[in-house]
Amino acid sequence: MDINKKPESATGQENELAFNSSRRQFFQMTGALAGAGLLIASCRRTPPSDTYLGAGDVALLNYLYVLKQVTVALYTQAVATPYYGITQSELELQTDLRDQEVAHREFLKKLLGADAVKTVVTQLSQVTFDNKSSFLTNASTLEDISAAAYPGVIKLLKNQSYIAPLSKMCAVDGRHAGYVREVLTHNFFFSNSNLDSNALNWVMSPALGMAQLGNYLETRFDTSKLPTF
Repeated sequence: MDINKKPESATGQENELAFNSSRRQFFQMTGALAGAGLLIASCRRTPPSDTYLGAGDVALLNYLYVLKQVTVALYTQAVATPYYGITQSELELQTDLRDQEVAHREFLKKLLGADAVKTVVTQLSQVTFDNKSSFLTNASTLEDISAAAYPGVIKLLKNQSYIAPLSKMCAVDGRHAGYVREVLTHNFFFSNSNLDSNALNWVMSPALGMAQLGNYLETRFDTSKLPTF
């Protein structure tokens, strides 16, 4: 009898012990990897669903900047695909509207600098651009929002140096609103629909303005720090 030869039962026990040891190591290893994966996952930052508008004066200026992005998108598409029956004069004037809105947008972007919101995706599916009534109705809505948005912002601004340029932009948008309304409905230029009882332009709160702009935006904004009234 070979004294160095192990009994069959002992060998089987050792094989089982070795298997169990390997099994434990496997589960320990996979458990560690799973834990590491959970740790990595917990460290990932989920991007916010809303674009932050900023706080205070920055939020107010970004509100106007977003508004300008929408009006620029509207007029850019309108000039590129004019409605049926448009006259040369109407096309030229709509091109002027586009260019003036672009100038306003770029002015606000420069004023904001690094604080300007980076993500603004417009949504204009409700506008039928080859239909005069559809385009002008939506243009009138946006111009009325614009004309009412500026006094609402000026009312809340802390930096008084912004008031003069924004007042000038408001005057231009008031002319835009009157022109679009007249083209849409003749002799409707002097409508009182957007004036108060003192024949003063309607003042829109920033919160209401952003809510109404939501119909024309795919991007959603965090307006939690937007001053309003």
